[in-house]
Amino acid sequence: MKINFLDVLLNEYNENIIPLHKVPALHKITVLIAFFMISAFHADAEEFWRIRYSVPTSGESEIKRGSSIASEKLNTSGHSGNMVFPNGIGFGYSTVHTDGSLSEIEYKFKNHSLDLTYTIGNELSLTLGAGRLVYGRGEQSISGTSYVTESSSGEALFMNFGIPFFGGELFLGYRQNNIEYKNFQSRISGQPVILEDSIKLLSSQVNTGFGFLF
Repeated sequence: MKINFLDVLLNEYNENIIPLHKVPALHKITVLIAFFMISAFHADAEEFWRIRYSVPTSGESEIKRGSSIASEKLNTSGHSGNMVFPNGIGFGYSTVHTDGSLSEIEYKFKNHSLDLTYTIGNELSLTLGAGRLVYGRGEQSISGTSYVTESSSGEALFMNFGIPFFGGELFLGYRQNNIEYKNFQSRISGQPVILEDSIKLLSSQVNTGFGFLF
């Protein structure tokens, strides 16, 4: 059942988000997971409570506006917290801030997500998770005019690989977000202006963090 769950997540990546084979960071994570499975992996639910914290260390983004697509490494920041229960089920909260310029348009995105995770392994661990956007704000500046929206929806899929470290753990993770923003608005000469085009932000981050086991 756990192997099938992993297959389902990978299929969701390939169908809905940035193609995985185009993301170099994923190859590194795949190698780590293979080493993990060969060396000490077992499929029992873990025996520890865990509290985890992580931050993005790098990110790539793709912005789709209508039929136009632009890709760039935008500025990415944020953090994520997660609590894992002894049965392996965990809950968390993530924030990601993305900003930068593409095709002479300045973008700023702020996203908050609730995460659900499942962790397998004892000391060495593998975590699979999904996130749901609970708040998203998008802003774009076109020719000096700023258009803003909080009408957004989206989801995320991610995985983390953890290793023991001085009574706690260190972990490396990979996360992909698929978010759509609609109804960008501004006021020009006192009149409201709404842009017809929606924007889809497809972003990926490599995360590093630490956790406490108790």
